[in-house]
Amino acid sequence: MGDFEIRLMGFEFPGGLPNRRANFRFVVDVRFTDEEKLVTEHAVMPSLDTFWECDTTRTGKPNYVRGQDVAAFDMKRIDAWDKLVLCLRAKELHSMQVKVMDVDRKDAWDAVKDFLGGVVRAFLGKLKVQVPSSTLISDSLGSATEDIQSFLLKKLAGGDKLLFRGSCDLKQGVGRHTILGIGTDGSYRIEFEVV
Repeated sequence: MGDFEIRLMGFEFPGGLPNRRANFRFVVDVRFTDEEKLVTEHAVMPSLDTFWECDTTRTGKPNYVRGQDVAAFDMKRIDAWDKLVLCLRAKELHSMQVKVMDVDRKDAWDAVKDFLGGVVRAFLGKLKVQVPSSTLISDSLGSATEDIQSFLLKKLAGGDKLLFRGSCDLKQGVGRHTILGIGTDGSYRIEFEVV
């Protein structure tokens, strides 16, 4: 067993993506082997109560992270807390999937309230939101539990406005990993580092 830390190192999105769609939140699923079996942890980045703003008409906002004259994050504008995806204790890393969501600017907690109501307090337990093995979802669902948790996080993170989904193999462990692919309005590139 070893300790692994996964950090966001860069994000590029299509230059033609309209400003109204340039409000990002990521839902990240990381699969790894613990002492016994393959498990999945989930994270929402930067969190459920904020998002990364890249609308060029909103440069004065505190969560504005777009680089100057590029369709990419200026990673100097993102602090260490928000770069952290997950810290894991694992025997071996397996893979990671990232869903890039277009976020409505209305308060995310309004969406939480609308979607889950009173269940949210029992379901969410950490500031940097991760959904643990839930006592709300019966163990009889087996591996479907992880899919349900990921689905709920995706809904909470921004509804069905998926801009891009991609994955990468993490079996090499420590080092840089890149996810590339085509999504809404063009190509996306996400870089991570495992330490």
